[in-house]
Amino acid sequence: MSEKLNKNVTVIILAAGESKRFKEDKICFDINGLSVAEKTLRTINLLEFVDSIVIVCSETNKPNFEDLLGKFSFIDTRIDIIIGSETRAGSLINGLKFLKHKSIKSEFIIVQDIARPFTKESMYLEGIEELDTNDAVIFGLQPTDTVKIIDKNNFVLKNLDRRNLSNIQTPQFFKSKVLYKNVDLESKNVIDLANITDDSSFLDPSFFKIKVLKGDEKNIKITTKNDVDNLHSIFYGIGFDMHKLVPSESLRIGGIDIDYPYKLQGHSDGDVLIHSIIDSILGGCNLGDIGIYFPSENKSIKNIDSTKMLKDISLLCNKKGYEIIYIDNTIIAQKPKMSCHINEMKNKICNILNIQINHINIKSTTTDKLGIIGTEKAIAAQSITTIKKIK
Repeated sequence: MSEKLNKNVTVIILAAGESKRFKEDKICFDINGLSVAEKTLRTINLLEFVDSIVIVCSETNKPNFEDLLGKFSFIDTRIDIIIGSETRAGSLINGLKFLKHKSIKSEFIIVQDIARPFTKESMYLEGIEELDTNDAVIFGLQPTDTVKIIDKNNFVLKNLDRRNLSNIQTPQFFKSKVLYKNVDLESKNVIDLANITDDSSFLDPSFFKIKVLKGDEKNIKITTKNDVDNLHSIFYGIGFDMHKLVPSESLRIGGIDIDYPYKLQGHSDGDVLIHSIIDSILGGCNLGDIGIYFPSENKSIKNIDSTKMLKDISLLCNKKGYEIIYIDNTIIAQKPKMSCHINEMKNKICNILNIQINHINIKSTTTDKLGIIGTEKAIAAQSITTIKKIK
């Protein structure tokens, strides 16, 4: 939880947009189990210094926000939902007029986009503290691309020095008296209001101290589907396997043969690491487990090379529209020592899965002579695979 600050703060959340460029209502869009709106509100709910919240939304979304607020426990925080305007600036004006009409007085006002669900709690803390010595505080990032001014015929007029430029984010922080003094609450000029796309633009920087702090690259504003393509399509699968050791001439594990007087007993070649990886891939793709595809009752696959099984599952994964991003593995064995074989295992597995070698990690540990593994009678492996939905 955030440190309790001796400040009187209101948060105005702007959520009245129509999501035209997103092609659907983006505030309800699911990101790993939570809507965009809920993720934003969850962070604000951590801020103990906030006394009141005004959500400025559309008529259509007002019932959605009313339902959503039923999931939260905002202790000692007043929350109101009001209707916004067709412009961002107009919605901010509606929020300020509501506060004034209801005599909700705050020393500071924070303005936040509902569509920035990845704002960190630390950003709110840093911004509100900087208001002690500034009239307004905003966050921004230096552009990574060169910016040019062009004319109406698309000819370059001027090159801008990006070191002096900043792409501005929300939240934005204001001393209330400064904001009220510079926002015309009775403005009806839709064209002028439409040109104000940034809340701090209401303030003349020649008269007020508007501090720009370094923003966060992850604090993106969700505007189009491109902004969420990589956010909701990541899944994780967990695999585990263990087999007994029986006398033999070599040990098969991680797709390679190790000189050792025991092997892993199983219907296939008993390669616990490969089996663990297979189950983690299937888990991440929601495709069941290894027994569905390679049942032990199937005599035709007796002693099958587990790397062939891995290749088949990899192709199935791709066919279903998934891509393997990263695999983390642990081999659990008292003996033999695995560390000198790990690079060979990684190379073998990477070639089968067609992934880069730095996208797989293999480590080993013992059980300090505890249990069946500790008595050198078995070896186990566990894996976690990161999967991306690509189509």
